[in-house]
Amino acid sequence: MATYTPMHPEKLTREEKSKALSALFFLTKKRSGNIKGRKIADGSKQRTFEGYRKADGTSPTVSTDGLLIATAIDGYEEHDVCIMDIPGAFLQAENDEFILMLLRGKLAEMMVKIDPGLYRKYVTMSAKGQPMLYVKLNKALYRLLRSALLFYNKLVGELEDMGFMLNPYDPCVANRDIEGSQQTVTWHVDDLKVSHKSPAVNTQTIKELAKIYGPGITVSRGKVHDYLGMDLDYTGHKNVKISMIKYLKKIFVTFPEEITKTAETPAAEHLFKVADLDDDSKLLPEKQAQAFHHSVAQLLFLSMRARPDIQTAVSFLTKRVRAPDEHDWGKLKRVLKYLKGTMHMKLTLSVDNMTTIAWYVDASYGAHMDLKGHTGMMMTLGKGAVMSFSRGQKLNVRSSTECELVGIDDAMPQMMWGKYFIEAQGWTVEHNI
Repeated sequence: MATYTPMHPEKLTREEKSKALSALFFLTKKRSGNIKGRKIADGSKQRTFEGYRKADGTSPTVSTDGLLIATAIDGYEEHDVCIMDIPGAFLQAENDEFILMLLRGKLAEMMVKIDPGLYRKYVTMSAKGQPMLYVKLNKALYRLLRSALLFYNKLVGELEDMGFMLNPYDPCVANRDIEGSQQTVTWHVDDLKVSHKSPAVNTQTIKELAKIYGPGITVSRGKVHDYLGMDLDYTGHKNVKISMIKYLKKIFVTFPEEITKTAETPAAEHLFKVADLDDDSKLLPEKQAQAFHHSVAQLLFLSMRARPDIQTAVSFLTKRVRAPDEHDWGKLKRVLKYLKGTMHMKLTLSVDNMTTIAWYVDASYGAHMDLKGHTGMMMTLGKGAVMSFSRGQKLNVRSSTECELVGIDDAMPQMMWGKYFIEAQGWTVEHNI
């Protein structure tokens, strides 16, 4: 793929050599069980370059809310849905900077074996007798700080050439009108979800992208898809069921204790009560505290997608990761016991009417130990929470009335964004309730 141009070290300045990125090689096991080798550039050194700004290399990804709204619409309109994965996506994008990478030892030897005529004359030996090969990166190799952004810009340009327009409220959602219906593409880096009423239109889109990225594109067709860690099930009538059962099983496997019992709710009434610590005896040991932090992070990812029913409990647990105690460990296990008993419960989203959005907001006054309140919000288009959150408030108030007003203010950005996003998807929102 013309990723490298070999460079003769004698023609490079000392400064250029000092900025050369290290080449790293990793072996990973994919979910299919296959072993995959990946050579990457250690882009961390780029942060030290003069003029580097983190914002210049930031690439957007589809928002969870935007993805779930688009997915609910797919179920409502009974769209044909396909999932696409572009292999070696970053290598498809041209690198627009002069960046050197240094391959040492076995990696340099590997390139010589691949193409002796091209690389052998550029290999030199270090003082320790190690082969060294300098190459200029022509493509956006994995782990360069701007690789994801370069690929994003390339993909957006190609979608626009195909007639797609970006939703201004989510830069990773694009639409075009074709054969009397709207086709929608959402993407997270190189994982694309394409939907349209006609399977033939989706097939044509796959062919158009395959012309650009090659026949190695993997495509999933049918009614059930694995997308971004979620299982999307369109087998029902005008709805979609979202689950993360495989991910949930992984949480139980990595948790240091076996969960055998079940619970009817994610938390008991004493969830927000924090025990007084006279000394450090009740704090969790370091290893157990790290396991607590890891499990809470897993549950946070789960709660914002397929299992919003645990959001309130997870919201409290996230406040305890810095210094968790034995009581917090028990509350974490309570959530896991609830999930054990409801492992196969799915989030079902259905739409009654795309012209009406219903929002539910409530607040609890003085719920936390610092006497701050707690806000809960959900939005539905018919059945199921398409958007939701449960989180502590950021300021103290003097009454339950003020707490309710703060709760409304907490939810207002999502209320406005949800309305604008849906309207940008081509619908007219007559009632934003």
